[in-house]
Amino acid sequence: MIKRQGFWLIIGLCLALIWGCATPTQTTVNSFASAEQYLRNNLLPKINVAQSPIPDQVAWRYSIDGIQEPLPDIQQFPLYAAQPSNNSRVVYLEIFSSSEKANVQKQNERWLVEVAEAFNQQRKTLNSGQVIQVGIRKIPSGTAVQLLAAGNVQPAGYSPSNDLWVKILSSKGVKPIYITPRLVPNVGGFVVQERVYQELAASGEVNFDKLLNAIASGKLAVGYPNPYSSSTALNLLYSIFWRAAGHQEDRQPLTTADLESPQVKSVFQSFQEQVLITTTTTLDLQEIFIRDQDKLQAFPLEYQNYQQLQKVPGFEKTVFIPFGIPHNNPLVGFSWNTPQQQEALQKFAEFATSPAMKQLAQQQGFQEIDYLSSSNLPPTPVGEVLTTAQSFWKRQKDAGRTVYLMAVIDTSGSMEGKPLAEVQEGLRIASKEINPGNYLGLISYSDQPREILTLAPFDEMQHKRLLAAIDNLRADGGTAMYDGMMVALGKLLEYKKANPNGLFYLLVLTDGQTNQGFALKQVEDVLKYSGIRVYPIAYGNVNQQELAEIAALRESTVKTGTPENVQELLKGLFQTNL
Repeated sequence: MIKRQGFWLIIGLCLALIWGCATPTQTTVNSFASAEQYLRNNLLPKINVAQSPIPDQVAWRYSIDGIQEPLPDIQQFPLYAAQPSNNSRVVYLEIFSSSEKANVQKQNERWLVEVAEAFNQQRKTLNSGQVIQVGIRKIPSGTAVQLLAAGNVQPAGYSPSNDLWVKILSSKGVKPIYITPRLVPNVGGFVVQERVYQELAASGEVNFDKLLNAIASGKLAVGYPNPYSSSTALNLLYSIFWRAAGHQEDRQPLTTADLESPQVKSVFQSFQEQVLITTTTTLDLQEIFIRDQDKLQAFPLEYQNYQQLQKVPGFEKTVFIPFGIPHNNPLVGFSWNTPQQQEALQKFAEFATSPAMKQLAQQQGFQEIDYLSSSNLPPTPVGEVLTTAQSFWKRQKDAGRTVYLMAVIDTSGSMEGKPLAEVQEGLRIASKEINPGNYLGLISYSDQPREILTLAPFDEMQHKRLLAAIDNLRADGGTAMYDGMMVALGKLLEYKKANPNGLFYLLVLTDGQTNQGFALKQVEDVLKYSGIRVYPIAYGNVNQQELAEIAALRESTVKTGTPENVQELLKGLFQTNL
């Protein structure tokens, strides 16, 4: 009897062991429902989460009015060709330039720098005998406007991608003086998959109007970059609003009153419903377009860049559809310039538009295409209309859908000091970019995840809670990144079940290798089938390959963060997503 009982006891133990080992591996995650179930039943019960919410009586003492966004340091934007000189026999010109003609890292994007170098070699002089020397500072057009409007910088010249930025600058009280209306020709347009283009061409000519109608009717999904920083995206917004207001008939510029009309709002909402993603940079869209062509069929780009991209695998079978105002790359001066600087700018402009420099521009992709000579181009509006259009975009970009974002922040020991302090300041600044009613939550992780801000609608009180939670971040311990991500994912999926039409994002910042808790292989399928887009920020010595795999699961890219750029990076991500 005892032997028989021992036999069955051994059999029972063996079965229990087999069952315990086999059950987890037999669970298949291949849908949203199975991902949610596996997360609830198999992952979250194994994670020890610390609950550290900030009491409202503490959060209430925080002020949201005192958040000051520091202006970027001009020295972080490189200066090429001639450097400043104290020599009284030299008239020095510093010109702010958009990146497509001042990026020395790419042979086809350094035209203005090469022009300046050739000009400087000739040592041209003014009537006074002074030698003219020119330096080119590569700086985004929108950032240049921000610095110029604040009065922090006084370059001799400014050459943005298009005249929209000149109009915005003028509306902010800085009156530019045109030196030449165009240095080189360029234009924005949509890069469209050839297959999609051919489908549209079956019913006639494909132009911007036809493409917009196809987008609004759901025939293709598009993405575009941040219109607060991208010249092409700002031009795209203006073109959409201008047509929605019916001005292609009367050829009048867009007005602020147009932006209040139900027609403009309706057209823009139809367009936004088909927008797959809004990115912080055009480079993000290029990467996603090559990787996810079944999801992203078109995105805006300048024609000069497009010609080079056609040589890249993944871009061979594409078509360019131009839109909007020309990207004339004007050159303007300012009232603070001396007469000698104004004269020197004129001489530089004459040199830059000479036949030899025009030929160099053509070699780098600045081409005079037929679209630029069309009589149907939109007129350029005043700057106040453009800034109102940017604000309109920010308010209406979600097309009536609620955004839910969980921020997951690394607070391991290696984040101590400046790395964490800069992230905290970045989060404070980014908090000003959140639309009321969208949801935000915050989880930190080191040895274990800590929930310090519950996912909730953003209002004045939630804003104060966020600021208090940011102050409560402390660096210590290991790196349980995937544990933190799974806790955040669980919060998002609760709302996704209730609101499947919402927009759900998980932002994760990490400065090191995961060394505690779950690994990617254990959670990869849950992330894949959750339907949640993850924005990874690599903030140090991280596993880039793993972060790239996470980003590739759903139309995202890895952002490289440093203590020097993390404030602008977080602001851009919040601005485009929240």
